Amino acid sequence: MRILLAIAVALALTGCAQRYKMTLTNAATITTASKPKLNKEGTAYFYKDLQGRETSVSAGRVVEIAPE
Repeated sequence: MRILLAIAVALALTGCAQRYKMTLTNAATITTASKPKLNKEGTAYFYKDLQGRETSVSAGRVVEIAPE
């Protein structure tokens, strides 16, 4: 019974994940698996890419961040 409950919770949580699209100054777009977060210094956005790796991009290169 606990296994079934664990599976149900896992499935419910995967529905909460939302992808975001970042548009850069050169018109390129990056699709992210997590909401990009600006670091304390305000110099870079950190996010998880679609493969689950932690990645960053310079804040000066980002024009827009929008839910996909």
